[in-house]
Amino acid sequence: MNGSFIGAEAVITFDGDIVIKERIEKGYRNKALDKKLRKERTRTEYRILQKLNNAGLHCPKPLEVDEEKAIIKMSRIRGSPLRDIINEKNVESVSTELANIVATMHAMGIVHHDLTTSNFIADRDKIYVIDFGLSFFSDKIEDKAVDIHLLERAIESKHPEIKEAFMNNFFETYLYAYDEGKDVLKRLEKVERRGRYKGKKN
Repeated sequence: MNGSFIGAEAVITFDGDIVIKERIEKGYRNKALDKKLRKERTRTEYRILQKLNNAGLHCPKPLEVDEEKAIIKMSRIRGSPLRDIINEKNVESVSTELANIVATMHAMGIVHHDLTTSNFIADRDKIYVIDFGLSFFSDKIEDKAVDIHLLERAIESKHPEIKEAFMNNFFETYLYAYDEGKDVLKRLEKVERRGRYKGKKN
């Protein structure tokens, strides 16, 4: 199935087994700044995809990049969005797989920054992570803690009935899979306290 849709940051076009992602201009930004940001984010996304593919992580394969036009061509991942298939029966296996994926990215200094069950695709016995449009390189514990915080909020919002089981198993696996996991989860507690404080203040 071919076609295209317009997202918040880019136009996504499906052409057979290829996905073409073109970052769109933002009229509210200074034109030169807008071009610079789109170019930098396109370069970063392409480099992240290259690095993750070289490490064997299941994600789209980068095929071609045009930084000046802010266009990336990548392989198309077919399957079912995790948001449609996660349930009480598979929550343990799914949360374990996601924790290993996130731990791998964090160990490589990569922060996804949009971890939702819409950005994981299940295809047979594999789970792929997609949409690295907001991703960046970072070794900061804070950034990794926020990454997990965003995932936790997404699970709580879309899958509240399995949130406790999901996160408990996620934390356990993440701690085992990532050497700095203890530091990240300790910082996560501070991130969550800040969030609760802001919520009360507002």
